[in-house]
Amino acid sequence: MKKIYLKVLTLFCFWSVLFSCATTRLVKPLEKGQQVVGGNFGGPLISFGGVPMTIPYTSAFYAKGLNNKTSGFGSVHLTSLAFGVFQTDIGICRELYYTPKYKMGISINPAVNFAIDRWEWKARLWPQVDMNIYKNFGDNKFFYAGLSNWFETNPNRPHGETQVKYWFASPQVGFMYTKNKWTYGLETKWVAPGVPNQPNVADYIGPNHMGAIGIYFQLNRRLR
Repeated sequence: MKKIYLKVLTLFCFWSVLFSCATTRLVKPLEKGQQVVGGNFGGPLISFGGVPMTIPYTSAFYAKGLNNKTSGFGSVHLTSLAFGVFQTDIGICRELYYTPKYKMGISINPAVNFAIDRWEWKARLWPQVDMNIYKNFGDNKFFYAGLSNWFETNPNRPHGETQVKYWFASPQVGFMYTKNKWTYGLETKWVAPGVPNQPNVADYIGPNHMGAIGIYFQLNRRLR
């Protein structure tokens, strides 16, 4: 009975890794030497007793401007940790293009996601590349839209199932607003739209039962 419980819990945690994609850590690079701590709350929508609600995934991260076009970041996924899975994503945000005339830019976030559970010590590694185009409105707010790309590197899924999909693309849109040292963000994305969400351990809400619609709130604090 205990082994069955651990297998179900491990499967739930590793499946949650895919569906717990956080918001884009940084859409725009920080200024050189600038430091930020932040966190996000929210996740994919599920039907709970017929009522739509988000799974309350949370994570915290730290970022620093390496130069005016590149910033580095690292995170800890707190909800996964509470369920016995250590998960982190480490990467950079790089500005590819910016036009002052239209106050628009394009950025890329290559990162590595790592997760390991505490029962069987099974570890997984997922490369990730996010790309966003953003539009500034004034000096303290901007909208953005982009695509988050996860890549599966393991030929087997949890418990030995054959891996049949190696690329997971999730379109996203969001809004960021800065006041003093605080930045507030809201993002929605269609997580893993090419993956059937049934049958599953949770009743995920996604168009045509594919993937899940996620809603995420983000709060950042500038340290310097």
